[in-house]
Amino acid sequence: MSIFASKFKKKKMFMVELTEKAAQYAAEKSNEVIANALAKAYEDGYRDGYKDREEEIPVDMRDNRTEYVDLGLPSGTLWAKNYEKEEDKIIYLPFERAKLLKLPTEEMWKELFETCRWRCHNNIYGDLYSITFVGPNGNSIQFFSEGYKEARHLVHKNSYGAGCVYFWINDSETCVGVEKKAIFMGRVGEGALRRTAIEITPVFSGFSLPIRLVKTK
Repeated sequence: MSIFASKFKKKKMFMVELTEKAAQYAAEKSNEVIANALAKAYEDGYRDGYKDREEEIPVDMRDNRTEYVDLGLPSGTLWAKNYEKEEDKIIYLPFERAKLLKLPTEEMWKELFETCRWRCHNNIYGDLYSITFVGPNGNSIQFFSEGYKEARHLVHKNSYGAGCVYFWINDSETCVGVEKKAIFMGRVGEGALRRTAIEITPVFSGFSLPIRLVKTK
């Protein structure tokens, strides 16, 4: 074999080896890119799923986050000190998600309303800012006017912090249809007839309301 032929053969073998290595490298990098993309997709999906799950998490798993107040109620019911929050922001949920949590029943609400004494805190315009309920033992909880959300749009809360109080009560067995029972507290009427109303009211189940939890001793 001539020297030229030998060099040509070696060059050809080198090119074949280079092509194989390039193909192997490309495959490895391709697998790496795909693996990273899949890992990122899994991570993002997990975060989104975890966030959704957080909104539906049962009360017995949220108790370590929620502070409850003993108002000295005859039933021994403890009411959450505040609305449920995530990263210091009020959580608003439609009824189908909220009902998975430990919501107060209508009877629990009536006990709170009938056993406690309440007082309003209005702003300078006469709009409701919050209502405080004081229990028989002197302890108290406060309901701030946080409104509710229609398609993520906050309503019944104005720019200077006043508005109306809304939160779901558990009536999944007694109220059938697209409306579910909620607590409403707010100023109603006009002029000299304006007053504070505190009542149970039907609300469309697809609207998102703040959540107030309860538990028993």
